[in-house]
Amino acid sequence: MEKDNPFKKIGIPPQEVPKDLKRKVMDDVNSIKFIMEVTSLFSSNYAATLESFFKTKKPNNNKPNSN
Repeated sequence: MEKDNPFKKIGIPPQEVPKDLKRKVMDDVNSIKFIMEVTSLFSSNYAATLESFFKTKKPNNNKPNSN
């Protein structure tokens, strides 16, 4: 007994999506992209910033003494 796959019926016949729906979806996508970019600014660089903050610089022994 074989059942029809309802997903194969999606988009037959092809229909144009309403412009309001397109705009809403694109606005949501842009909002999510913006939130991801802002989050990456604070999360991925946060570890590198802390690491560089707590590193101690080695003294430079190549400088001549200015006595």
